Amino acid sequence: MAIVNSGQQAAQSLIRLRELAVQVLAQVYNTKDTLDEAMGQVLSQASAKTFLDFDRAWIFEICSGVLRYRGRIDYIIDTYSLKKKPTGEIRRFLQTGVFQLLAQDVASALAVSETVQAIRKCDGEAPSKFANAVLRKVADSRENWRNWKVTEQSSFDEQLAWSSLPEWLFKKLRKERGSSWVYAFSEAVLTRPQVWYRTGDEPMLLADGYRGNEPLGYVQDISNQLLVEDVKKFMKEHFKGVPKILDLCSAPGGKALGLAGSGYSVIATDLDEDRLGRVRENSARLKLQDKISILPHAEVWDSDEKYDLIWVDAPCSSTGIIRRHPEIKWNRTYSDVEKLVLKQEELMVWAGKHLTDQGVLIYSTCSLLQVENAVPADFWGKVLERKEWVPQSEPKGDGIQSVFIVKSGI
Repeated sequence: MAIVNSGQQAAQSLIRLRELAVQVLAQVYNTKDTLDEAMGQVLSQASAKTFLDFDRAWIFEICSGVLRYRGRIDYIIDTYSLKKKPTGEIRRFLQTGVFQLLAQDVASALAVSETVQAIRKCDGEAPSKFANAVLRKVADSRENWRNWKVTEQSSFDEQLAWSSLPEWLFKKLRKERGSSWVYAFSEAVLTRPQVWYRTGDEPMLLADGYRGNEPLGYVQDISNQLLVEDVKKFMKEHFKGVPKILDLCSAPGGKALGLAGSGYSVIATDLDEDRLGRVRENSARLKLQDKISILPHAEVWDSDEKYDLIWVDAPCSSTGIIRRHPEIKWNRTYSDVEKLVLKQEELMVWAGKHLTDQGVLIYSTCSLLQVENAVPADFWGKVLERKEWVPQSEPKGDGIQSVFIVKSGI
């Protein structure tokens, strides 16, 4: 288990910051907002003044940590809440304290005291006494919980809680990949992801995170960088001339930038016009606008143009990137997946009609689910290659799957 350092001193009271963290968690739990969206809304309402970087970082660290560990945290809270399980704001406050005891390098007495004070301030004396009793019991068994492990012989409830995955996703992954795989994956995504950068043709690990003084380039996860390199290698082997390339789901532009940086011309589009603006900004910043032609989605979709290569980085459940966006674990349902599969199939049908006779489709997702990667290509193409990267295996980037398909005639 990775233990997170709680850091330096906050400008505002940590009790106040904990109140705001609990409000952010409520926003995430009660909506499908991302953590970034929820923080933006809560903090903008909280004060007209700009929050200092440390204060924002403290809130983000607590909230993202609770979201990563939520299954374990709730199991621990319920273990020591025998008479009545806490709900609402009380549970969210407890979640922040238990997260600190479970995964941060902070003194037990401090984590307990600050959480209890915040509950007393917001909810009164009786709830604070209850919270104090629960948190002290957790603190007394802190090392046992930090070293907690499960096996296939453990009860289902224990395995589910330890995984910190929603039940539907835990069951799906266990059925498709087995218990050992799920255990390794679950533990891997409890840690914060490494930050990878792309400059020229070289991936760069930013050990201290993005600082803004890096050489000209862009942040891109290592799994995505490796996929781009695989695509470029494949293109050199498959195409003798200059291929006509379409990046159909381009935003924020990493795929198009990677191809354009190696000299290829790319047509880029995306259904989300706001996010497509990021492709435009990134291509201009990297001086690649002469290689990347950005077109409105409707113009591309309604045209009869054909392409030698279409890259469909399909909208998906994003289960492969829950280490970076832990709220995904809790705001996705299998019903969402089923709707996304219909969209993925629509994109595949469109691509099949817009490839040249021996054109190539690159289909990729950041989903780990078979249903989103069982590409329905047999009726118009031949699968040449499949690739996968998962967070628990080197290079420990995002969970990415890709399929290379060559059209064999419709």
